[in-house]
Amino acid sequence: MDILISGLNNYVGRRCTSLMADGDFRLFAITRNRKLFEERMSEPIHAQVFEIDLLKEDVVDGKGLPYIDASFYFTQVPALDDSVNVRVELLCLRNFIRLMKYLKCNRLIYVARLMDRHSLQPIIELLKELQVDYTVVLKNIVVGKDCILYNIYQQMSARKVVFYSKQYGGGLLQPIGIHDFVRWLKAILPVPNFHYKVVEIGGENIISAVDLYRLYLNLKMKLNVQRMISLPDWLFGLLYQRDIKENTGPTEFLQPVLVNKIIDNNWKSYFPFTFTPLEDILVAE
Repeated sequence: MDILISGLNNYVGRRCTSLMADGDFRLFAITRNRKLFEERMSEPIHAQVFEIDLLKEDVVDGKGLPYIDASFYFTQVPALDDSVNVRVELLCLRNFIRLMKYLKCNRLIYVARLMDRHSLQPIIELLKELQVDYTVVLKNIVVGKDCILYNIYQQMSARKVVFYSKQYGGGLLQPIGIHDFVRWLKAILPVPNFHYKVVEIGGENIISAVDLYRLYLNLKMKLNVQRMISLPDWLFGLLYQRDIKENTGPTEFLQPVLVNKIIDNNWKSYFPFTFTPLEDILVAE
């Protein structure tokens, strides 16, 4: 099966270029700047990478790509709740669909974040307008080597004291290991029940942001001496007004997912899938 992916600046998209290809999956990827992408990769690339800029409206041929059986598109913008971001996303997505149709492909899996679920209407409308056989996947936080969350955790671990509150630290997450998520994305492609659906996925373990950080320190860095102090929401907000506004510093660490929602993975009723336990995920890479 020949697969095309776009969105290599996205953590999952980038890792797919190393993890998705196998004896049954031949992988092709597109990016605006191939040299820059290859320089940033810290692991072998098991995909043929082509330079195509989806921001240009003249994507009218296959640029040497073969005919494709299915495509994965990982969101190109940080969030879909901003009108400028949405316009950029719709332009890139429209051009990507134009490209995949030129390559005789009509099967698309569009991958976004769980927090984007209230901003999907323009995306769904475009997929329907262009008559694409789609699945929209809304994922909880995906973790693994070189993910942003681990980088933030490493920076936070240098502090003697970490403050948090119910709002910033108490939110529940369902982390998914990158290897599990890539395996799941590949496996759902031929399953009829996933076609023309919006599907939410979260890992098996439910954990607060601050408890995930504690577990990370324990398992990955063998640290358990850092003080963690709970503050009332109003006091935390007063101390970190600028960080909250810019989503930096402690708020970036404590609020990697802005939507506090438990995902029941009800798709398991027609598609059994086993997740790796969270502790095994944290020590795997």
